[in-house]
Amino acid sequence: MKIISRTGDIERGFAGRSAVTIGVFDGVHVGHQRVINTLAQVKKRETLDISILFTFDRHPLSVVNPEMAPPLLTTMDEKVSLLELLDIDYLVIEKISQKLLKMDYVSFIEKRLIKRWGMAHLVVGYDFRLGKNREGSLERIKREGKRDSFKVTVVPPENIEDNIVSSTKIRDDILGGRVEKTYKYLSRNYFFDAHIVKGKNLGRKLDFPTANLFVTDPDKLIPPRGVYAVFVEIGQSRYAGMMNIGTSPTVKSDNKESIEVNLFNFSGDIYGEKLRVYCIKFLRKEKLFSNLEKLRCQLIKDQELVTRILKEND
Repeated sequence: MKIISRTGDIERGFAGRSAVTIGVFDGVHVGHQRVINTLAQVKKRETLDISILFTFDRHPLSVVNPEMAPPLLTTMDEKVSLLELLDIDYLVIEKISQKLLKMDYVSFIEKRLIKRWGMAHLVVGYDFRLGKNREGSLERIKREGKRDSFKVTVVPPENIEDNIVSSTKIRDDILGGRVEKTYKYLSRNYFFDAHIVKGKNLGRKLDFPTANLFVTDPDKLIPPRGVYAVFVEIGQSRYAGMMNIGTSPTVKSDNKESIEVNLFNFSGDIYGEKLRVYCIKFLRKEKLFSNLEKLRCQLIKDQELVTRILKEND
């Protein structure tokens, strides 16, 4: 997959005939995957030169109406890492701007998709809309296709257990602490990327040393406060662990929220390293204990439960 994000490369475009899809693709869930798989099938069936996925450097609502912009299921780096696993020739990352958002759907189709990228076939999801004020409905886009000689394929929704798969549904489950339910919608466990930063080493007092995590993108959706069973990838290695999100009230008094992970069967200095945390299951809410020994006893119980959960999910 070739990634195009620089303005100059976007302006130059492509001279052949392409199959195109466009969208935010936040989460790259199974509904998105169905659209992308259809894109690859269309390209092959119609012997087109390339397939192109258009996305944006951030959610359009972050510019149009920041207060309504949802937290991200995938940052741009996370999204790219997932799209690289799928059958896409070109990933075009458009920078969101007022100029782009004010462009009407007809101009976008003609100037950006047909003239610049040689679109011969557009593949979109059932709820797709395009252009200023989302005026480009599927009916209108199909009319443009007849006029400008490009085909349109509309991919139906993906249904799981009578639920239409959507980024909104997945966000609701995560925010409700139901991280294990998102697996069927994502075809993987929900994850976030983070860097390991220096902490106060308070976990060592309890014989449960933790890595303190910092998530770079403030718009990334982090699960609610509590204790979780997790798998953690560092480079090519994977570790079982348990994670606490919250203020650690028994050992801290500053009320500052943090993300800490205790890795099982691990030793070493990994400060500054980047890791990926897969959220497997929510265990319990964060709790204030009357003393450190009671907290330590609870952590031992948590570790035993996490070990059983992760063995079942390995």
